[in-house]
Amino acid sequence: MNARFSIGIDLGTTNSALAYLPIEGDAPSDVLPIPQWESFGNLCEASSLPSFLYLPEDAVADQLQGREAGRGDWVVGRLARRRAGESTGRVAHSAKSWLCHHGADRTAPFLPWGSDAIPAERKISPIRAAGLILNYFKSVWDDRFAAAGTEFRFDAQDVTVTVPASFDAIAQKLTLSAAEEAGFPDHVRLLEEPQAAFYAWLERHDATQDLWRRLPATEPATEPATEPATESDAHHVLVVDIGGGTSDFSLFEIRRGAAGGLPAIRRVAVSDHILLGGDNIDLAIAHRLERKLAGLGETLSGAQWEFLIARARDLKERALAEEGAADEVFPVALPSRGAGLMAGSLSAQLTRQELEEILFDGFFPDCPAGDRPRKAHAALKEWGLPFAADSAVTRHLADFLRDRPRVDAVLFNGGTLYPASLRTRLADQIGRWQDGAPVLVLDNPEPDLAVARGAARFGRLVHRRGRRIEADAPRAVFIAAHRQREGEGGRPAAPALVCVLPEGAQPDETFAITELDLKLRVNRPVRWQAYTSTRQRKVRAGDVVDWNPRDFMPLPPLETVAKVADGAAADTERVIPIELTARTNELGLLQLSCDSTDPAIPGSWPLDFNLRASEREDLGPTAAVAPAPPPAEPNVAPDALDTAADRLQALFTGPRRKGDKLTAARAFKMLESTLGRPKGDWNWVVVRRLWPALEAVMPARAISVEHEETWLILAGFLLRPGFGAPGDEARIDTLWRVREQGLRFPGKRIRLQEHILWRRVAGGLDKARQERLLSAEIEAVRTRTDAPPELVQMLGALERISHDAKAELISRFTDRALDLISQGRHATPYLAALGLLLNRTPLYAGPDAVVSPELVERTFKAFQPLDWSDPALAEIQTLFLRAARVTGNRSLDLPSGLRGRIATRLEKAGMGPQRVAKVRDFIPVEQSERPALFGEALPPGLVLGSA
Repeated sequence: MNARFSIGIDLGTTNSALAYLPIEGDAPSDVLPIPQWESFGNLCEASSLPSFLYLPEDAVADQLQGREAGRGDWVVGRLARRRAGESTGRVAHSAKSWLCHHGADRTAPFLPWGSDAIPAERKISPIRAAGLILNYFKSVWDDRFAAAGTEFRFDAQDVTVTVPASFDAIAQKLTLSAAEEAGFPDHVRLLEEPQAAFYAWLERHDATQDLWRRLPATEPATEPATEPATESDAHHVLVVDIGGGTSDFSLFEIRRGAAGGLPAIRRVAVSDHILLGGDNIDLAIAHRLERKLAGLGETLSGAQWEFLIARARDLKERALAEEGAADEVFPVALPSRGAGLMAGSLSAQLTRQELEEILFDGFFPDCPAGDRPRKAHAALKEWGLPFAADSAVTRHLADFLRDRPRVDAVLFNGGTLYPASLRTRLADQIGRWQDGAPVLVLDNPEPDLAVARGAARFGRLVHRRGRRIEADAPRAVFIAAHRQREGEGGRPAAPALVCVLPEGAQPDETFAITELDLKLRVNRPVRWQAYTSTRQRKVRAGDVVDWNPRDFMPLPPLETVAKVADGAAADTERVIPIELTARTNELGLLQLSCDSTDPAIPGSWPLDFNLRASEREDLGPTAAVAPAPPPAEPNVAPDALDTAADRLQALFTGPRRKGDKLTAARAFKMLESTLGRPKGDWNWVVVRRLWPALEAVMPARAISVEHEETWLILAGFLLRPGFGAPGDEARIDTLWRVREQGLRFPGKRIRLQEHILWRRVAGGLDKARQERLLSAEIEAVRTRTDAPPELVQMLGALERISHDAKAELISRFTDRALDLISQGRHATPYLAALGLLLNRTPLYAGPDAVVSPELVERTFKAFQPLDWSDPALAEIQTLFLRAARVTGNRSLDLPSGLRGRIATRLEKAGMGPQRVAKVRDFIPVEQSERPALFGEALPPGLVLGSA
């Protein structure tokens, strides 16, 4: 069935919209009015849909169902946005910003961010949140048109969803996953938002004459051009698109069409991803108001802060909607701490002059053409999102235009650029960068709807095979390669990067990397670190360049397993020659594969981005360094490693003399002797290579208590900490069979070793498995006063369990520790476990796993009367150093007053000022600090980036 309409959807961070036009004919686009709740009991229609989702309280949920705008559990649109300031823990927003955040597992349900107002099972993932918004559009369309016939249904139309031009391959793929979640047709396509805005302009203007005539310093041709365009004929149009969440820049080259034909338009450059937009302005206004409301050096509570952000957003929109006097006042009021909405309140005000200072000086300051974004030590981090370190849009724009052609015209788009004063300021700034060369501002009467309209027009052009903007691959893709040479002064050389897809690649153009002598070990997980760059236009596929932190942006690692059938080729030590193949498909999605060049072992294996591999980002920024992968070779002789694996299996399955018991000490002694190194020196490659031998003798656990005990100890040692090496997920899946099968000798002795095993590999267990461990043991915690220390420490290591479960453990462990301390008994295991459960910077789980500051305050009050300087209670100091550490994330950080009291107690207990400073000020987490959270030494070379 041929589509009747082309639908364009602008899936925005703050607002979304849908436009459409008939594919046949020349009718202009229309914007679909979207029915939505304005308030409880009040429906309205609007041209845009706020990208907010609200899960109503049970008392009001029924009021919002069964009507045109009542679709499912989550309410989308204006009411959801309004509730963001009144019921903050029940509103999910900024889903689009999360889709491009590699520091989060975008498939995990953690929205609303940092909320304990709804149970974990009702939270949604960023993909689900975006899918719900898209599905809302689908439902509204069908309500409006489907009754006219099946050919009018949404699924039968041509659908284009827009994304920032700065979205990388992963964010694009996740957007398509959201469309799939929404039930969109399989043929949905993506379009860059700046392109869509330009298409909307072209829809309103004659492309043959009007566009060329509007460009500066060009006289209209008196006769049609008959010769091909030359380099000097080219003009350049800049699109500056600043919405709620991102600043997105694209540069287009315009060439006069031959023989009076259409001008040729090509997108020649896009910006890197800049998480900077209207949301940042709202936050800056809220920060200014907070100083007036709470007092210098004080902070508002989390609920007050979210309420204030919503008020700041409303204030900004009122102030920017029209011009006014500098002394015009904008008041704001919010509930006092602990007060209801109608109880006591705090109030403050900003003048228009103050707002313009925030806007112009903070976000659009004058700067020279050579200016660069500042690399702030502590970037703004609200809602868990890593916003741009420098809030100056102008510096980011100057950096984008660096070494690029002169701009002749600019098209401004996005809700943030509604005020004429901002557009004028930016246009004047660009002109000054170009020695006063004038810049024409192309008109855009609908900066909030142009993207949706342009996407609809693009779909029509695709369907009718009309002339479109030429848009090749906007960024080059590289993978890291190892090399042995040193840099200057004996320092490690910058990592070598191999270009696998060059900037400018055409859709479906294939690139084979054949000259680098690449090899792949079969039947074993392999990983390459990937990078992108928008500054390597001249680099070709196969070229090798040096990494630098300014021009190369990291992606999650690429992984594959070259599975080979049984036989000699299936040997895990077999290495085969390969070449890499890269292409972008018709949707613009990156496709990479490893292709065997060994005729005896043919095969091709896709390289996929491991989205879980980056699910945790440190809660504070760290210094910019090259994130090179760990070494891929064992630090022992290969023959010795093979011999050690054989002897390990024989130790479990071979004959032994009477009275010759198997012990872990004996096993380690044998392995150390064979490998020629003490076990603490075995690098991560060695311990993981020994695992298949231990896995093979898993059934030998049934031979004796000693066999099972030794096996469990070795398993924990070889697989610790459960993540960090390629293939760990599969290894943990295999290890979990121990849990499924049950212990062979389930006495106290073996149970303790089981607790130690799961503590050691807890970082590799997903939430479901961690909660299974908890459910099997929670009754012992509830009913026994003598729970084994190994069990207590295992439960403390379960970072992914629900907040409710953590709250119960914290309460019970606190009570039990106080009881033991009052009796003069050893309470260290409970204190250590509390330090992990209350920790602000988890070892492996995402920041959404961090418990509320209220739980820390409750625990502090319980331990406050104790003598923290008592050597027997030394673990209390570590507990509160972890529980009160500043992260720079308001939803995780304790109130400043509470942190001050904790810091004072730590100082009085004798803790040094350098350590206490982590409670008073934001100090990024160093890589060297993280193993301390694990509680024992990690395999050398293993870098804890994520689980």
